[in-house]
Amino acid sequence: MGTLKKHLAIYWGICITVLFLLFGYAETDFLDTLERKFYDIRMSLRSNPESESKIILVDIDDESIEKIGRWPWPRSHIAKCLEIINQASPKVIGLNIIYSEPEDTRALKEIGHLADYLTQIDPEQTDKKISKALQAINDAYSRLDNDKKLSQALEQAENVVLPVFFKESEISKELKDDNIRAILEHQSVRKIENSGNLTCPRGNEILTPIPDFFKISKGIGHVNLDYDIDGKVRWEQLLYEYQGFYIPSFTLRLAAISLDVPSDEIHMSPDASIVLNLLEIPTDSSARLLVSFKGPQNSFKRYPFYDVENNKIPPNVFRDKIVLITPSAAGVLNPISTPAAQVMSVGEFSANVIWAMLNRKFVLRPSWDNSARFLMIIMLGLLITFILPRLKAVIAAMSFVLFLVFLITTSTYLFVSRDLWIQITYPLLQWIVGYIGVVTIKYFVTETRKEKIETESAETNRMLGLSFQNQGQLDLAFDKFRKVPVDNEMKRILYNLGLDYERKRQLNKAASVYEYIEEYDSDYKDVSTRKRKLVQASETMVFGDGFLTGGTGGNDFLTSSSDTRPTLGRYEVIKQLGKGAMGVVYLGQDPRINRTTAIKTFRFSDDFDPKEAEAMKQKFFREAESAGTLSHPNIVTIYDAGDEHDLAYIAMEFLEGEDLQKYTKKKTLLPMRRVLDYVADIAEALDYAHEKGIIHRDIKPANIMLLKNGIVKITDFGIARITASSQTQTGVVKGTPHYMSPEQISGEKVDGRSDIFSLGAMLFQLLTGDVPFHGDSPAALLHQIMNVPHPDPRKLNPKLLKPHVEIINKAMEKNREKRYQRASQMAAHLRTLGKKIDTLIMQKKKTG
Repeated sequence: MGTLKKHLAIYWGICITVLFLLFGYAETDFLDTLERKFYDIRMSLRSNPESESKIILVDIDDESIEKIGRWPWPRSHIAKCLEIINQASPKVIGLNIIYSEPEDTRALKEIGHLADYLTQIDPEQTDKKISKALQAINDAYSRLDNDKKLSQALEQAENVVLPVFFKESEISKELKDDNIRAILEHQSVRKIENSGNLTCPRGNEILTPIPDFFKISKGIGHVNLDYDIDGKVRWEQLLYEYQGFYIPSFTLRLAAISLDVPSDEIHMSPDASIVLNLLEIPTDSSARLLVSFKGPQNSFKRYPFYDVENNKIPPNVFRDKIVLITPSAAGVLNPISTPAAQVMSVGEFSANVIWAMLNRKFVLRPSWDNSARFLMIIMLGLLITFILPRLKAVIAAMSFVLFLVFLITTSTYLFVSRDLWIQITYPLLQWIVGYIGVVTIKYFVTETRKEKIETESAETNRMLGLSFQNQGQLDLAFDKFRKVPVDNEMKRILYNLGLDYERKRQLNKAASVYEYIEEYDSDYKDVSTRKRKLVQASETMVFGDGFLTGGTGGNDFLTSSSDTRPTLGRYEVIKQLGKGAMGVVYLGQDPRINRTTAIKTFRFSDDFDPKEAEAMKQKFFREAESAGTLSHPNIVTIYDAGDEHDLAYIAMEFLEGEDLQKYTKKKTLLPMRRVLDYVADIAEALDYAHEKGIIHRDIKPANIMLLKNGIVKITDFGIARITASSQTQTGVVKGTPHYMSPEQISGEKVDGRSDIFSLGAMLFQLLTGDVPFHGDSPAALLHQIMNVPHPDPRKLNPKLLKPHVEIINKAMEKNREKRYQRASQMAAHLRTLGKKIDTLIMQKKKTG
């Protein structure tokens, strides 16, 4: 067991290598399907839709069926189309329709019976009227005999290839028609030089055109498709065996005729390739060709059948071309899925096969592919087993990425440029799984060592904490104690630390220590009772920690033991609410009008010299001056300002609600529709402030309050400035890094467009649950904001609409000249988007 733990990474590497060797030997369907998906991606890189082609499709499409009539059509339409195409002297015509039965025309049969009856009448008794009737009947019979018309068109063209189809039924049906046997023998590939190694499929039953068509066609070819394990068609089966005959595919026959190669000159060489004179077509041992696609659907010239039949297409377009008459209409011939297109007509696929053969665009799967795959698995197994575990994390990660890129790019290069399909899915997945396993093992080993080190350091921190406590440095002692696991002995030490804080009249800190103990054991001694009493006592304190009776800079009228509430100016202080950007915030009440207020304070300590204290006081009142000029329903209202006992204060509107920081996580995001209204309200409020010459400079979710009545308000103009005054300076960076504009970071003079950028960043976070920029360090974060475009928010929240993204992009332009120039413009866009969304919702409700 000890050896296993010590060399766990090595055992992992061996196991993963053996596992993938077994997978490769067994050829797992799942992994083979992944390989084919990768094959399809690489195939798209080979396509060349703009390349020249001598192949033209005459498409029996939905439009033609709609104009001519429901399928199947009378065969006279096909005959007429053949006659028109044949006038242009095409190289060869492929008619991809199997007419295996004569056309069912009951009227024609009845006319034939009537003609037979009149013919049997004694000529001496036949008058001229009966003779004319008989002639008319015979003429009608000829006009209605569509099979004869099509037969005559085929015979006249002399270059039409017809399809056959093989069925792989369990019972083989013997071919009894000697004429058909003779035709099949003539049309088959007779020169098979490696018949012993050839494993092409064998048909037990054949579906052929009617004899009248079959015997006068230029050639025949099978139209069987070879579906892969994932349902796509990537191969063309060039040969099919039927009762000893090797029948070429429809596409091979067309290619051979276009090259003037007769059937008896088509042969299969010993190296598994089909030879058409100078053209050698590589195949596998089953006579299959990997199809290289010219491009997706509609890569070949195609003309609707209706337009061709009605002479709307110039005949010369078919001259010396390979013309395929093929259905694509729904319900006539089902489309197939190929690497080039999810939906492709059979005729388009055949055109790609012929194009690949005539242009020598072949993809080869070399005979050594399997050997190369097993060799790669073994080589990567050695790296996973013996090299990766010894590398440092960064170097291992870089090595992993480099090998990953090498495998993908090399196989892609060989496929696209060298026509070689080398399968890499097995080694690729082995490399990924192996690396993840090694990293996981190293992580757990590191964690185990870390726990050991932490256990050893806990005693050191405990001793240091006790030393600091004995020296009276209680904050440092508490910091060290929090790094020690809390057991009964530690609870006792922490309890004594809380008592020491109480002795020094630092009641809030004492309460924090008791609360820390309570997290682990709420029943320990009287920590809950002590914490509750200390919190109640601290609620009557105005000046914070240490500013009590007897404390440094204390005032006797603000004692923790007083039964009356302390006051600032005329405002009664009820309790502390929190700490703002410049000081402590308390809940207060104006006794004159019985109005609840929030009181923001800042104490000018003795630590500052008189000049610094005066400068800070001026800064504080500039905040009150700038914010006090604003009167807007979405901006917190300032009521009063003053100073007392070295404590400056601002009385402002008390807001019952919570800031938007709560709604910046993915699990707690607000509905997108509400976010649009809230941000529009904020934008309008900012536009109002900007009109007054006031820039907020710190727009972020924590500075936006969402009240219980659904109204949002901007708070904390603590770093705002009156931009029109001489007090505005450049070179000073103010704001929260994740939301800062590039001009704030660079120290440029900012204007309202800086707030618009911050608002865009906040909108990004409220819609996606993540900030637009990240960095491992403040410098890296600022670099991201300055130089790197923000990510597409739809990658984080796919439900976002395009207008959402456009508004965010416009607001967060690096160049402020390209940004919204006024916040009201952004608000207008948000309102418009909201109305459009409301309209869509109403329409869905009506239709639903």
